[in-house]
Amino acid sequence: MKTPLQELINIVKERKGNENSMPFMWNGDIIKIAESLLDKEKEVMCQFQSDGQQTDFYVKYENSEDCFDKTFNTKEK
Repeated sequence: MKTPLQELINIVKERKGNENSMPFMWNGDIIKIAESLLDKEKEVMCQFQSDGQQTDFYVKYENSEDCFDKTFNTKEK
């Protein structure tokens, strides 16, 4: 799973190399994309919080940062 911010970064990177899509960054499309991810961000963070309250949390994860890194694959490139 990716965080909404990770998804936005991927969108920007994908469009960065395409000359035809470069204007999207300046004409407000990037803002619309970011705003559209706000609902998903709420959903993702609520699920993450719910996972953090599991009784077996410390069996599965070393700490909350480990849970975040494993949940959102932050170490992947």
